[in-house]
Order: sequence, then structure tokens, then C-alpha cells
Amino acid sequence: MADALLGSAVRVLVEKAINLASEQIGLFVGFKKDLEKLKDTLTGIQAVLHDAEKKQVTKDSVKLWLEKLQRMAFDAENLLDDINYEMIRRKVEIRNQMKRKVCFFFSVSNPIAFRCKMVNKIQKINMDLKIINEEASELSLERHEQHGGAEASPRVLSSPSGVGGLMKNRKTTSLFVDQTFVGRDGDVLEIVGRLTAPSNNENISVQSIVGMGGIGKTTLARKVFNDPKIVNHFANRIWVCVSDDFNVDRLFDFMLESLGGQKPGGGVRQLEAKVQDLKKLLDGKKFLLVLDDVWDKESTRWNWNEFLGSLKGTSQAMGSWILVTAREQQVVDITRISSPQGYSLKQLSDYQCWRILKENAFGAGEVPDGLQDIGLKIVQRCGGLPLAASVLGGMLHNKGPNEWQKLESRLQILGGGENSNINEILKLSFDHLPHPSLKKCFAYCSIFPKDFQMERNQLIQLWAAEGFLHSNPIDDMYMKEVGNRYFTILLDSNLFQEAQKDDYGNVLNCKMHDLVHDMVQFISNSKTLRLAESGLKLTGSSSIDMETSSIQYLALERNREGMPFPSIESFKCITTLFLQGNGSLNDREMSFFMLRVLNLSALSVKELPKSIGKLTHMRYLDSSRTSIKTLPESLCQLYNLQTLRVKYCDSLTRFPKNFKNLVNLRHFDFFSKDKSSDIMPFEIGQLQFLQTLPFFSIGEERGRQIGELRTLENLSGQLELRNLELVKSKEEAESANLIGKPNINELRLLWNEIDNSRNNDSEYNQVLEGLQAHQNLKGLIIERFFGTQLSTWIGELRRLVKFELRNCRNCEELPTLGSMPFLRFLHLKGLDSLTSIGPSFYGRSGVHSGRTSQIPLKLFPELERLILEKMPNLSEWMETPVHDGTVVVFPVLHVMRIIDCPQLATFPSHFPRLKELEIKQTQNGPA
Repeated sequence: MADALLGSAVRVLVEKAINLASEQIGLFVGFKKDLEKLKDTLTGIQAVLHDAEKKQVTKDSVKLWLEKLQRMAFDAENLLDDINYEMIRRKVEIRNQMKRKVCFFFSVSNPIAFRCKMVNKIQKINMDLKIINEEASELSLERHEQHGGAEASPRVLSSPSGVGGLMKNRKTTSLFVDQTFVGRDGDVLEIVGRLTAPSNNENISVQSIVGMGGIGKTTLARKVFNDPKIVNHFANRIWVCVSDDFNVDRLFDFMLESLGGQKPGGGVRQLEAKVQDLKKLLDGKKFLLVLDDVWDKESTRWNWNEFLGSLKGTSQAMGSWILVTAREQQVVDITRISSPQGYSLKQLSDYQCWRILKENAFGAGEVPDGLQDIGLKIVQRCGGLPLAASVLGGMLHNKGPNEWQKLESRLQILGGGENSNINEILKLSFDHLPHPSLKKCFAYCSIFPKDFQMERNQLIQLWAAEGFLHSNPIDDMYMKEVGNRYFTILLDSNLFQEAQKDDYGNVLNCKMHDLVHDMVQFISNSKTLRLAESGLKLTGSSSIDMETSSIQYLALERNREGMPFPSIESFKCITTLFLQGNGSLNDREMSFFMLRVLNLSALSVKELPKSIGKLTHMRYLDSSRTSIKTLPESLCQLYNLQTLRVKYCDSLTRFPKNFKNLVNLRHFDFFSKDKSSDIMPFEIGQLQFLQTLPFFSIGEERGRQIGELRTLENLSGQLELRNLELVKSKEEAESANLIGKPNINELRLLWNEIDNSRNNDSEYNQVLEGLQAHQNLKGLIIERFFGTQLSTWIGELRRLVKFELRNCRNCEELPTLGSMPFLRFLHLKGLDSLTSIGPSFYGRSGVHSGRTSQIPLKLFPELERLILEKMPNLSEWMETPVHDGTVVVFPVLHVMRIIDCPQLATFPSHFPRLKELEIKQTQNGPA
């Protein structure tokens, strides 16, 4: 059977090479004719790829031609990238030496030697590609206009097998809400009834839910877990996703984490400490533990008794339960203590599957005439599995009758069998993805282990690093916009699931269903390899060379210090390397010269080798959660670097002095609790393409002042400004040009507590005025502002969703917030000088009895949560002055907390939707 990804991979590679060649024509003397020839040859080859992708299914000769072309296109791309790197290097050196009278920008390499070397390489590639082009004619490949994607014939998907275990993380969660929960209400009632029945005098009992993959076991368990009767019946509820590793030590880690406890560390000798910690949290209490997705029979059989025995010692209370979800009856038999039997989950009816498909295809909209009949035929192929119905619904989202009919016809020719339908449907959904580059993006996700929580921004950055977003079929959108579009397509198609969002509705992360992950592994098995120490012998094996000669994406887990590294020859085409576990990096291991991505997150490494600067193709480097203290100066030679992630690196104290040379850096994902400006890279304002900068600590020296932000117009997401007490004027504050940064979602403005001997409130007021944000801002948090008045621009932020004022002790009046149409969260804390909340808080305009409109004016129309905290002098909170029905205040407010406001004597009496009210005094003071 033909490689499912080969055609798309070649098309993406060829298009990337064409784009690179087009950009570089004319930029280097002596290259122009050779680059034009390379571009023309590749363009000619590109025209036959659509036909080649179809014919490779039945013709081995075409498949071999595509594989040969793939290797050549890969070499061409690397060569063009080398030329691009040299061009950037020269520009950086010229910029850094502009103050000199003579610019010795050829100091690092000989330009004549470089040009001769590159010309020879380009000419060789041109000769090889000429032969490839001639072979295309011999194979009778037809030329076609380029399409966004190709439809391959449906093929049977066999069951893939995974290798090793990397990045063992919590996977499924208890909080995700499935919007299309259908046909399982009776199952919920039955299982809830079993778990809450009168105690059978057992310390711990086990209830299992068993059913085939995709039938909805996790969704059902989640419904049970969050059922009000369960919440009231058990003192503690714990959710752990087990997946492929029933490891006792690891399970107790996750249980402690779920209960908010601290994990005492790994190792057999630490297990007793973990059990004792759990005993402190659970003893005397009934608890429900969900062990979701237990499917490795062997590890469960060996470890179950040890786990259960240790768990029984944590609480003497009677009536605790373990709820296990599993695919196979053997797991039920292993985990069963006595009774009851496992609860076997049945398939849904065709009509129930239709309801799920309809919800995913149309949402709350109406079904157009004639489509329901086709839809009922389509869901007959779902086998009663909600996963299949949701994926098919995603495929049909925004599709017309012709697409529905075409899909129904293709499903009719699928083979039978219990699992074949869902596998075929998932494979069909891959075939229907609209762009070759999107198929590559989706297949790349096989680098992650099963049930891994994929972070949206990280995933898009990885796609960009591998060049999948340069092949841009969607007008002239930027890489990030293309990545967001691709992510949304995969989410809408239900190939990504369980999306978690932030306060502003942005998707933060998601995961893939196990069966979807199996399919991704299957289509990527020629490109992606995941190894653990116990997975394969990594050196001295010729068979490894044969198996890995085409591998591009490698995830390697080292479980011991000094573990041998795969031979370079075995993995000479590697572009992505994920390393985790124990050990360190050395110069030899930096010989992966083609790397675009290096992920060292959570690797026990203390420093990066100086030779990292040789990885000139590198676009993405992640050393988060490591113990590194500094980054080598050679890092600043990575002129192509787009993403640098150094999150949760508590030991990291400084960055290289030439950090500004990373001229292509888009995402600097770094966060430190250190308030000192020394933690910030020097002259970060020269990184004009920067989009991600979580915080900026302002300093007094030139190169670290707030004006460094002026040119960073592309900043997006969250930005936290620290040490604002060092900003002395409105003009200096305006130099940050916050009003010119429309993509910032959330802005945090932080002053430090200082001895305010100046006592110049007007200066602080003017600084805040100069920090005016763009109208697109959705979240604003202000802490320790020393001024007396908040700027009027705050009340004009019409898209604000969240607003927090914290410890602004001199602030005497609140801004006008009542007319903000999207404000949902409001938190006011530590406003010592605030004595009254009056009319200005609601908004004076429009609040009068002379309104003639029959539609009531709504103030705070979307506010859901309101917190007033630690305001010792607040004595009154006024009602709106109008009570004739023309004004409605707080129409949807459902949570209000008033904490440590001892003088507050009056506050509004009418909150029509309030569900939760908390008024308490935690500090000494008047009642």
C-alpha cells in the first residue's frame, strides 16, 4: 500500500523550495541564473505531483519516483536555507558594525569560497532534478493546475503499534464538557446509583466501564464524576488518566497532584512517602477515584495488587470507589475485587448517532431539506460509535448537498468488521483535509505520546519551524494566521478534541482521541519514530539504519545517564528531535545539522553545548523545565530561530549579550519571578518580528527602558510590564506605544511597593495616562498603582472582558464600567482610599428617567463574577438612581464575593440572577 503521507510531503517540500528560490533570486551575485533554473525545474515538477499522488497507489514505479524526488527536494531546501542563513548573517554583521568606517562583514566566512561552493551544489541539484523531470515524462505523469488538496481512494487502515513511552503527562481531564452527550442518561443514572448505594462494608470497591474504542467511556465517566449526587456523596474525587503505563509510583503522583498535594519525587523508596501524604489528605473520608483508559493488560496485571494494597491504607472510611474505564474485559477481570461486574457500554442507535453528526455539522442551525435522509444513511457506517459520528459531522461542517452525497457514496464501499469502520472513517477524514500542508501539520502530531495535552501556540510554532505554514494556500496570511486556521479546521473536524479555553474564549490546548492517535501514527510511521531506552538497541545495528533512513521526527527518552545516542548516519534526515529524561548534551550530539526543532523540555540538562550555534537551520528551541543557568553566546548565531521557550527555568539568571542578533525571533516564551531588569535580554527592541513576550522588566539603563517596546508592534497574547515606578513621565510611558499594539489580549501593569517620598500623585496619574492600550484589549490588570485617579481611557475599552484593580491604595474613584458590553469578570482589591461606589461606576450617560425606548438599558450586561476585597474604608455602594424599569443592572451576575470590607453598610438590593453570595470578614476589624 502506498505511503499515505508521501504525496503531501513531497508537494510541501517542493513548494517550500520554490518559495525559497523565488525569494533569493537576484540577492547573491552569481546565483541568479542557477536559482532561476532551479525554480523553473521545480515548478515543472510541481505540475505533475497531483497525478503522481494518485498513481502511486497502484504503481510502484511512481512511488519510487516520489521517494527519490522527496530526497532531492529535501536537499534543495537545505541548500537554499544555507544561502538564506548566509544572507541574514551578513545583514546582522553589517548592522552591528555600522558605527565603524569600514564594515568587515566578511569576517566569519570567505564570500568567494561560499559562492563557489553554493554554485557547485546548485548546479548538481539542477542536474539531478533535470533527470527527475525527464523520468516524470517517461512515467506519463500528466500536468495539472495546482489544487488545495487531493482526494485519495479509501483504504483499509490496519492497527498500528506504538513504541516506547515519552512525556508521561495527565491526559484526559474531569472538567471537559461534551456538548453532544447523547443516549447515555440511563447509563449515568445506573452507575451513579451503584456508586452511591448504601455501603456494603467494603473499604474500597471497584466499578468498571468496558467498551470498544470510540464508544464514549471517558465521556460517560466524566458525566458520572461531575454528577451532583456524586459530588455530595464523596468527600474527595480524583481523576487520573492511566493510558499505556499502569505504574504505581506514577499513579500516586497524579493522585496527589489532583488533590492539590505536593509530589515528593520519584523512585521506589519514595512510594511510602507518597502513600503517607495521601493518607493525610484522605484518611477518614470517602473518595471516588477514576482510573480512565486502562488498556495495558500486562502492566495492570503486574501492578494492580500493589496499587490497591497501598491505596487501602490511605483511608479507613467505608464506601470509597474506584471507577475504571477499559477497552477489554481482561482489564475488568484483573481489577475486579468481588462484585459488581463490569458495566458494558453498548453502541448508540443510528438515530442517536445522527443527533451527534447533526450537532457537529450544523450546531444549533436547521438541517437543509434532503440532507437528513442522506445523513441517516451516513450514520449507518458509524457502528454506533459517537467518535465516528462526531468526526463525520466535522467533515460535513459547512458542506453542501454534493459533498454529503459524495461522502455517503464513498462510505458504501468500506469493508466490514467491528473496528474497520471507525478506522476507515478516521482515515477518510485525513484524506479529506483540504491542503497538503495541513495533512503534514496533522501527521506531525504523531511526535507526541498518546493522550498528550497539545498546547495550541506550541503546536503552531512547531508547524512553522518545520516550514509547513510557508506553503500558504490562503491568500497572503501570516504564518501564525495560517496555523490558527489549520488548528481550527482540525478542531472543527473533531480530529482534535477536548479544547480548553481561557477567559477570552481562546483555545489553549486540546488532545487527540486514542484511535485518532493510532491513525496518525499509522500514516506517519515512515517519518516519525518514538524511542525509549527499552524500545530498541540504539547503536550498532544495521537494521536500525534501514528502518530509520527516512525518519525526520525523533522523540527519544533517556532513562539513565550515559545512555548511548543513535548514530548520526542512522538519523541523517532528522529535522525534529525531542529529548527527555536523564543525561546531558555534548558537541557530538549537536551534529544533527539539519535540525529545525530541538525540544529539551524536562531533560535533566544543566547547560547547552557551545556547538549549538552550528545548528543554522534551527527554528525552534525549547529548554523549559531544565536546570540551565545561562545560555551560551553561540546561541546568538541561530539567525533563523523563530521560537525560544525557556519556561519554568528557575536557575536561569541571564541571557547572552548578543541576544539582539536573533533577528527572526517571533516567540520568546520566558517567565521569571525575578523583578530585576537584569533578567531581560539587552536591547530587545531590535527584535522587530517579536510576537510573544510574556513580561518586560523595566530598567534604568539604556537598552532596558520601557522605550524598547516601541518598535515591537506585533506583540500578542499577554504582556506584563514590571517596575513601572521607574517610568517618570507621560512621554516616557508613551514611548512604549501600547496603543499601537492591537494584538495584545491581556495587559498587566505592575508597580513595586516603594518609599513614596516624592508624594507626587499627578506624576503617577500622567504615567498611567501614557500607558493607554489599544481598543482591542480584553483583559486589564493594574497592581500597586500609586496615583489617585484612573485614566479615562480605561472606561473606553469597549472589548474588555476582565478588569482587576489590586492594591491601588491611593485610588479614590472607580472608572465608568457599566456600559462595557463584554465585561464578565471584575475584581477590586486593596483600594484603601475608596469610600463610595457611586453613579460614575455605572455611567452617567443614559441613566435617567427620561428614556423613551421601551427596551430597558442594561448596565454591566455580561458581568458574571464580581469580587470586592480588602477595602477598609468603603462604606457605601449606591444603587442606580433609576428604579422605573428603564434600567436593568447586573442582569446576569451570578457570583458575588465581598471580603474584608468592614465599613460597608449599604449596597444594591437587586441582583436578578445571583446564585452565589459570599460576605465574610477574615481580618480583625468592625463587623
